[in-house]
Amino acid sequence: MATELPSSVKVPPYMAFFLVHGMQVGVGILGFSRYIADVAGYRAWIAVLLAGAINQLIIWMAFRIISKAESGDLYGMAKQALGKWGGGLVVFLFVFYFAMLAVVVLRTYIEVIQVWIYPELMTWSMALIVLLVEYYAIVKGFRVVAGLNFIFVLIPTLLWPTVLPVLEFAEWYHLTPLFDTTWKKQIEAAFLLTLSFSGAELLLVYAPFLKKGKGLQLSAHLGSACTTLVYLLVVFVTFLYYSHEQLTLTIWPTLSAWKVVSLVFIERIEYLCIAIWLTVIFPNIALAIWASSRLLKQQLGVRHRTTAKVVVFLVFIATIQFDTRRAINALNDGMNYVGPLFIFGLLPLLWAVSLFLKKKGDASHV
Repeated sequence: MATELPSSVKVPPYMAFFLVHGMQVGVGILGFSRYIADVAGYRAWIAVLLAGAINQLIIWMAFRIISKAESGDLYGMAKQALGKWGGGLVVFLFVFYFAMLAVVVLRTYIEVIQVWIYPELMTWSMALIVLLVEYYAIVKGFRVVAGLNFIFVLIPTLLWPTVLPVLEFAEWYHLTPLFDTTWKKQIEAAFLLTLSFSGAELLLVYAPFLKKGKGLQLSAHLGSACTTLVYLLVVFVTFLYYSHEQLTLTIWPTLSAWKVVSLVFIERIEYLCIAIWLTVIFPNIALAIWASSRLLKQQLGVRHRTTAKVVVFLVFIATIQFDTRRAINALNDGMNYVGPLFIFGLLPLLWAVSLFLKKKGDASHV
């Protein structure tokens, strides 16, 4: 039986809302509407609802897995279900997956800065600065990482009023007819949203750091539901503002739409929005690296500070390898295909195996 973590390192149950939502909303929100519109047209908002519903199922599975694992996390369940070697392989696969999530978020954000603000910015310099600060936050413990998610989920809400000027140019007929689509197209579009909705699976790693309470699972579900609502708003605003031809030619439609916002004290508000978006992606990267290094620490039996250094270094090396638009697109596309293998493959496998295991005695809260 694994030792229960002391209460001093845990966070309240309601933090599950901010951890789930904060991890899911990242740099992908700046351009995902273009990709789903290419597949399902302007009825792709249905795919957002479908992906959101599937993600709720994933969270439910995660809590079922947690309730059966002796240690209450992914590491324990992998070893229980698949043994020492099989479980170790699964753990290493998730270490790689979570680290690559950090690479995708960091490299994509740096590309946005390079295209919109500083074309001559060296990738390694920005990556080094961000990752050094990330490392400092990670080694301070999970409570600091969770606190960053809490604060940095609230800060971007300041940007929501900028939606109103964009709606002045809305063409409402873009959304009609509402249901002229097929399930095949919607499922394909929902598949493209895998990367945008990824992050809930990290529950399997940080669950032991959440205090037990009746509202724990509800908070996680509400966090994902909030993500779905945010994505719906972005999709509707994007579809109302752009024609299909314009959207096809726009790489980051959310950023481009901000260009119509005009304020007395600032001419290019999208620059401010890009700067504020650093507070959105910072906890994404911190939580992904924390989860990767946490699993590596459990597997190797070394200090978390040591594995955090290793993962941060590997993320840095991987980030600077993608130096062209084509390479970055390949990185994002690759993660969109790798992600389902973990979310719809390994995770359901662990859940299926957990059905044959006894529920641990202290899991009545789940």
